[in-house]
Amino acid sequence: MPEALPHTPPAVALALDRLKSELSRAAGNNFAGLIVYGGVARGRYRPGRSDVNVVVLLRDASAAMLAAIAPALRAARRSANVAPLILSAAEVQPAALVFPTKFLDIKDHHIVILGDDPFASLDVPRQHVSWRIVQELRNLTLRLRHHFVAAGDDREAQMSSLARIARPLAIELTALLRLAGKPVPQEDRSATIFQEAAAAFGVDGETLASLAGLRQGERLKADLLALFGGVLKALAALTEQAERLKEAPQ
Repeated sequence: MPEALPHTPPAVALALDRLKSELSRAAGNNFAGLIVYGGVARGRYRPGRSDVNVVVLLRDASAAMLAAIAPALRAARRSANVAPLILSAAEVQPAALVFPTKFLDIKDHHIVILGDDPFASLDVPRQHVSWRIVQELRNLTLRLRHHFVAAGDDREAQMSSLARIARPLAIELTALLRLAGKPVPQEDRSATIFQEAAAAFGVDGETLASLAGLRQGERLKADLLALFGGVLKALAALTEQAERLKEAPQ
């Protein structure tokens, strides 16, 4: 197990190994696979800050089967902050039509610990991807407005609300670059994706760079109110780009 998860703390690798064994015992033949995605799969797990994202594949995801594996998943959550996405293998493709950018991101960055790999052959029609990008960009805008107002004069809370949208935004921009036929950076880092998106879509690169820096815990150099304004302006411009692509001929 540790060899399959580069740059992952041994404690996390051991917790996943234990989870694999406990799920096998609890679910038996109903256990179809365990797949790691997110920061661990990218080799960028941050102790104390990152979840350990896993897909738990079951052949039968009924209530009785969930009850059987629940103790193992709760123990994994306590020991290593494991966050499971529980699916039947048959649900992966239909669910990808509803959550295309998330599932395509998993397809790009995942490690199979055990069992089947339904993400290898995953395919999502362009229309589903384009509609979801628009929806997610608008959702990020609404969330950011809400958190800005709710945080009031709490500077730390405001910076945290900005930092939290950086990675979700990078995932959507990766999908938007692909949809527009633009180059997608091989280096899967938010700052690199933001740089490419700024050039491709004509948004403020400095604003996006500051956003990526906040996610990495860097000291904010820009004025906080100006950064909020810049991010909201960038989101509006990117949403407009996504809307145009959504309406473009297939």
